[in-house]
Amino acid sequence: MSELLVVKNFGGVPEVLPSAFELRDEALKLASGIRKVTSEDEQVSAVKALRALKSIRTGMEQTRKAVKSPVLDLGKRIDAIAYEFLTDCDKQEGRLQGLVNHFQRQQLEAQRKEQERLRREADEAERLRKLAEQESDPKKKSELESKAFDKDMEQEVAQVPAVAKPKGLVVRERVNFKITDAIVFCQGYPQFFKWHAENEYLKLDRMAVLDELNREDGKGIFRRSHFAEELSADVAKPELVRPPGMEVFAETKAHVR
Repeated sequence: MSELLVVKNFGGVPEVLPSAFELRDEALKLASGIRKVTSEDEQVSAVKALRALKSIRTGMEQTRKAVKSPVLDLGKRIDAIAYEFLTDCDKQEGRLQGLVNHFQRQQLEAQRKEQERLRREADEAERLRKLAEQESDPKKKSELESKAFDKDMEQEVAQVPAVAKPKGLVVRERVNFKITDAIVFCQGYPQFFKWHAENEYLKLDRMAVLDELNREDGKGIFRRSHFAEELSADVAKPELVRPPGMEVFAETKAHVR
């Protein structure tokens, strides 16, 4: 499977012509002989050397493009053939990927719901035990203890649905985001932007934001906000914070290896 596409009848060794080396050496010799420019005559000589050097550079640039053009065209044809060959495969891969991702999300949601239900049952059992401790009526106390025991037993026998993962399937859950207002987000968290002076633009360090959102210790900068409106609206999912200018969402992605 490592050789699905080959190039037939192609070969070539790039080589600089001897005449080009001669022209280059002459230009370098002319340039190296100039040590200072303090008079008009010396300036004329310097400009002459510069023109010779520029001529060499311009000639090489033009030749390089001309020689490389067929190779670039070949590369484009290779890409086009490969793309056309894989078009139907990519469509089916994307379709199946979507189906598997949807099924994985359903399984994970069912698992979360059952875990949440069991947590509620545990809290209820604890509440009933505390009521039983405070109850003075022996009959009512016994009833509360019995209900608490039933809740505990229900948790013991309950089975949290497992998420099925066939061999070769890798499932990754993580928090992702999209910027809804770049200016607002930059004002709130300028440390995630890098200034590119040469082109005068700010670039978001997306990986740094993702790393911060997905910190396993749950102590990322976005969760340390002093403003309640920036914290998650879902207590069960504190990772879904709401920083200004950003939309945060949970994402489940599956791929095969």
